[in-house]
Amino acid sequence: MPEFVVDRIEPDGLVVGRNSQTDIPLNTVFTKLKRIRLEHAESLQVGDIVTTGLQLTEIRFYRRTIEVIPGSHTAGIRLEGSGLDDIADALAKKRNGEFLSIST
Repeated sequence: MPEFVVDRIEPDGLVVGRNSQTDIPLNTVFTKLKRIRLEHAESLQVGDIVTTGLQLTEIRFYRRTIEVIPGSHTAGIRLEGSGLDDIADALAKKRNGEFLSIST
């Protein structure tokens, strides 16, 4: 299952983070926003925050645009659809040791 861990949102709307192990192609639609907590070197899903409908429309990778986010790499992505405000809100409220991810 494609999963992208969100680190931050840049002022221009670029969502910056890292991919899990599965390649993620353009036009992937992310349907879940999850909060994950790292506890005793294990990641525990705290729960789904919201259901989203965010389509991946652009991938920025080492200052160029590509078609697929390679597994286990960082990237900046542009998303269109419902849920971007929810990501921004969740980022503002996340605690130390917590991470946010979007997945299909």
